[in-house]
Formats: sequence, C-alpha cells, structure tokens
Amino acid sequence: MRQKYLILLALMIITSMLFFYLSGKSINSKINKISIYDKRIKKEQEKLNSAKVLNEQLQQISKVIVNSMTSEAKYTPEEINAFIKKLADLADKYKIAVHSIFPKVISSIGHKFIQQQYTMELNCTFVQMGQFLTDLESFDRIMKIKTLDICPISGEEKKSSLEEKPITRYKVTLELSTFKIMKEA
Repeated sequence: MRQKYLILLALMIITSMLFFYLSGKSINSKINKISIYDKRIKKEQEKLNSAKVLNEQLQQISKVIVNSMTSEAKYTPEEINAFIKKLADLADKYKIAVHSIFPKVISSIGHKFIQQQYTMELNCTFVQMGQFLTDLESFDRIMKIKTLDICPISGEEKKSSLEEKPITRYKVTLELSTFKIMKEA
C-alpha cells in the first residue's frame, strides 16, 4: 500500500513539474509574441508620426501656394501696403531701427507669375537680424532674398553697463521679392 502511495506521489510530482514546464513554455511564447507585436506597433507609430509631420509641412507649403495664386496682372496697392506693414511690425518686434522700406515695381516675368520687390534699410545687431530673417522665413508667401548687404556702422559702438564687450550695430540693406503665381484660365 505504501508503494502505491509513493508511486501516486511521484506521479503527481511529475505531473506538476510537467504542468509548470509546459505552462512556462506557453507563457514565454506568448511573451515573445507580445514583444514582437510591441515592436511592430512602435515601428508603425513612428511611421504615423512621420506621416503627420510630413502632412503638416505639406499643408504649410500648400497654404503658401494657395496664398500666392492670383488672377490679377499686378499687385494691388493694398497688398503692397499690407506687406510693408507686416515687415515694419516684424522689425518693431525685435526693436530694429528701420531707415526705409520702399516697394519697387517689377514688370511681370512671362505670363506665369508676377513679382514685387521691396528694399529695406535696417540698423540692427547680428542677433536681431537673425531673428528677423527667421520670422521672415515663416511668412505665407513665396519670397526670394535678392541682396543682403551688411556693413558695420562706424563710430557707434556702445558698451553695455554689465559687459565689457561693445555691441556692434550694422547697416543692413535687404532686397527681397515676393511672387504670385498666375492662375491658368
């Protein structure tokens, strides 16, 4: 009788060990599948995020193109004045001294687009100029900077009260053109 109990006990121990071994193996295979799915999800999420960023950038480009489409043969005075005001406000934002801003009429180049040129003379530091150009880049227009002429202003080096370095200001002449695309009939 004792031998039957020992055999039964050994059988139960072997069955328990077999059960734990097989369930552990099953759990490990499920964990491996889950990690594979996690990696796939992460990869697809990265693709989705990249697509969202690309979509946003393309929408900005589309906005620039749509804002630049026209059926007019030339810029209206209201458009020119609005852009000049926008430039002046941007310069004022960075406390840049504006000596002059004036538009120059450019004859339309072919029949595909029209061009309006603006010339600005500014008095600023390199940091102010960098901030100005960075914000200018974000305008919703097709623009081209034709000339960027920078000359130090002689004799106007100012010392700040806290620093020993003089702050150098520059005379900046900036010629930029805006373009509008003619709509096809």
